[in-house]
Amino acid sequence: MESIILYVTLVTAFFALIQGCLMFAADVREEAQISANHLGLRRPRLADGVSPWLRDILLTVPIRRFDKLVQTCGLAISTERVLLGMTMLSVMAVILSDVLTLQPFFSFAGGLAAGIGLPLLVLLRLRAARMAKFARQLPEALDMMVRSLRAGHPIPACIAMIGRELQAPIGIEFRRVHDAMSYGLDLRDALTKLTDRLDSVHELKYVVSAIKIQSSTGGNLAEILSSLSTLMRDQLKLKMKIKAISAEGRLSGNILSILPVAVVVLLNFINPHYYESTIADPIMIYVLGFSGFLVIAGYLIIRRIVDIRV
Repeated sequence: MESIILYVTLVTAFFALIQGCLMFAADVREEAQISANHLGLRRPRLADGVSPWLRDILLTVPIRRFDKLVQTCGLAISTERVLLGMTMLSVMAVILSDVLTLQPFFSFAGGLAAGIGLPLLVLLRLRAARMAKFARQLPEALDMMVRSLRAGHPIPACIAMIGRELQAPIGIEFRRVHDAMSYGLDLRDALTKLTDRLDSVHELKYVVSAIKIQSSTGGNLAEILSSLSTLMRDQLKLKMKIKAISAEGRLSGNILSILPVAVVVLLNFINPHYYESTIADPIMIYVLGFSGFLVIAGYLIIRRIVDIRV
C-alpha cells in the first residue's frame, strides 16, 4: 500500500512539475502585456495557455470558485500557480508523512491537510481581512464621491478619483471599474462585475444599487450616498463595540480548543512513553478521531454563538 501511495504521489508531482514549467514559460512571454495593465483588467483568464486535459479540470465549478477566492485575496500570483504550489505541497507532505509514520491513511490525510486545508485556511483569512479593510474604507470613498458629485463631476470621474486617491484594496478595485469603463464597458456592467467579485461586502451592494437606480431614473445621488456613508459609519462603530464585548467568549473558545492538543503534546514531551500502550490499540484511532470531531464542533459552536451579525 505504501508503494502505491508513493508511486501516485511521484507521478502527480512529475506532471505538476511539467505543467508548472509550461505555465512559467507562458507567463514570461506575456509579462510585458500583463505589467502594462497592473490593475488586473487584462488579467489572464483561468485555464488560458494550459494543456487541453488540464483546461477541462480548471474550468470546473469548484476551481472557478477557487479562482475567485484567489482574486479577492489580492494576491499577485495566478490561480494556476497557487494550485501548482498546493499540489507540490501535498505531494511532499504525503511523502514526508509516509516516511515518518509508515501509515498510509495518516500519510494521505496529513498530505491533504497540509497541502489543501492549510492553504485554503490562509486564503480565507486573507480574503476576510481584505474585505474587512474594504468595508472600513467604503465610508471614506463615499464621502469623496459625494464631494465630487456636489462639485459637478460625473460618476466615472468620481470612481477614477477614488481609484487614484485611496489605498488598496478599495483603490485597486475602483481603478478596475474605471478601466473597465475606459475599455467600453457600461457603468452598470462594470459595477455588477465589482459586486460579483466582492460579493461578501454587503455594504457595497447598497452603493451599487443606488448608483444603478440613479443612472437609469435620476435623483439626488449625493444625498443618498451621504446617508449611506453615515449609516455605514454607525454600523461599523456598533460592530467594533460588539467585537469588544464578545472578545472574552472568542478567547475562551480558542483556549478550550487548543487546550486538549496542548495537554497531549506536553504529556508526550514530559514522558515520551506515556501513550505507547494506547497507540497500538486499534480502538484508539476511533477515539482520537471522535475527540478531534468534538473539539472542532465545540469550537465552531462557540464561534457561532459569539458571531453576532449587525
